[in-house]
Amino acid sequence: MQIQQGASDLKIDYLELIAGQGTFSLDDKFQAINIYESIYRSSVTMDIALNDSINLPLKAPILGEEYINFNFASKSVEAGEQHLEGPQYITSISKRTLVKDRQQLFILHTTSETDMSNQNTRVCQTFRNKKISEIVEIILDDWVLSDNDHVIEETVGTESIVIPNWSPNAACHWLARRALNENNVPNYLFFESNNITYFKSVDTLMSADAKQDFIWTPTIANQQKVEQLARGRQMLEDLTILHQFDTIDNMNKGYYASKLITHDIIRKKISQHTYGLNESYTEEITHADKYMPISKSSTRFEVADRNSYAPQDMNSINEGDSIQSYFDSKIMFHPKHDRMYSTATDDSYDNNVEKWKLQRNTLLTGLGQIKLRIVFPGLSYLHVGDTINIMVPSPERVVESKAGKIKNTEDLYDKILSGKYMISSMKHTIDFNQGKQKYIITADVVKDALGDPPTYYA
Repeated sequence: MQIQQGASDLKIDYLELIAGQGTFSLDDKFQAINIYESIYRSSVTMDIALNDSINLPLKAPILGEEYINFNFASKSVEAGEQHLEGPQYITSISKRTLVKDRQQLFILHTTSETDMSNQNTRVCQTFRNKKISEIVEIILDDWVLSDNDHVIEETVGTESIVIPNWSPNAACHWLARRALNENNVPNYLFFESNNITYFKSVDTLMSADAKQDFIWTPTIANQQKVEQLARGRQMLEDLTILHQFDTIDNMNKGYYASKLITHDIIRKKISQHTYGLNESYTEEITHADKYMPISKSSTRFEVADRNSYAPQDMNSINEGDSIQSYFDSKIMFHPKHDRMYSTATDDSYDNNVEKWKLQRNTLLTGLGQIKLRIVFPGLSYLHVGDTINIMVPSPERVVESKAGKIKNTEDLYDKILSGKYMISSMKHTIDFNQGKQKYIITADVVKDALGDPPTYYA
């Protein structure tokens, strides 16, 4: 586990604009850089604010065909570790302002090489009896022409599909929605981070060891920061609780319980399937912790009997008095088509929508149940999809059994807010503080489970 030397420790190997009239160093021109990553986006983007006194938009020139190449890292990261790297292709210029006769400010907005290739490519191809992971690999290898490495988690089952003139990213996002990993968990994501394209399940991302330990306290002396660094813990500069729960929103989205009606247009068969949150908290599915963030108890309010729209799937129920059994709170419909893409009478195809649609909806909605925004000194080896540990103090007073002996040690940290999180989005920011470059990361982190079971009322 790496330890950052300080909030302003930064090493820039190069930062340059490659344009029609040559290569221009931006080391002495940039005022601030923001690089954006997200597990819900298939491209990394950047914006860079420049202080220009040679009229780069004219001399380069900057017309939207140029790119920025860079390589920088926090100084604590050794040569063998991961740095932040380009290229990033310029897509627009904004806030161009003349501040003096010989000086101007403007912001360049950029996107990754894979996004530029994606925007100009359409996939039109048939795939028969192939795993989704194999289809994704073919699309990325044959249709997305970039230098990105690919990390593709193997899926189970085979698909016979036609990609009808979709962009590569749209096709991969569509495939992610129906992909199952080796544990039959349907929570794949397709995203890009630091010149690597990922097609991985949250189940696998959550199972990885935490890359960094963080601790938050509103007031702390510099000497205490040094002590925590010595223990391998990085101090957070800020922490905001963005979201903890929204019961009505969760009900409307089908997080707690949902129902799926399928209709086979060929066989003229209609079926009903249900799914409750408690079914997601098993040993086969990896979460940030062990327990779901709501109790299993009966609700104090009453709900009428659930509707039956079709014959009930024998493996699910349509009754109960807990919030995880109120399946009519969210009802979805999806078509099935017997023997779609068949070329012979013995061919069979099933989209198996009942195996992934409800479960995926629950699992991905669950990622937003506990969400924090944290700010910390730049650690360039951390990226979206990584897991971290955060210790958050509990707003309770310290009780001593005797002088120097703390009695309520277990109560000093908030057991709901503390624990393992996954980084869902982050912004790498490089700017200047009192004339010195400063590298800061602002990250949104999420978790979907608790370390202790909720208190069940009778």
